[in-house]
Amino acid sequence: KGITTTRLGVQYEDIVIGKGEALKEGIPIICKYKLTGGRFGAEIDSSKRFQFRLGMGEVIQGWDIGLEGMKVGGRRKLIVPPKAGYGGKDIGAGPGGILYFDISILVV
Repeated sequence: KGITTTRLGVQYEDIVIGKGEALKEGIPIICKYKLTGGRFGAEIDSSKRFQFRLGMGEVIQGWDIGLEGMKVGGRRKLIVPPKAGYGGKDIGAGPGGILYFDISILVV
């Protein structure tokens, strides 16, 4: 299927589609992820499961936008531009820069 571009320039590519219902706003999601990019080319690999609620502003906008439609067991690569990532904030992978995520949904 290739790369899909969504709001704010967030792009994604499904590596594994997953099964069951698509993720819904407000429902707790447990995932694992790997991040590369940012201003200094940082690399972060989640060693533990990470939990958040989709669409509730608990994660960067790039995740809230880019994970829409995913299913449990799915794996997706996201390309998040600065305006949907950390912007100028010095957190996560640092300010500015494009963020590259590889995210697997484990549990909903």
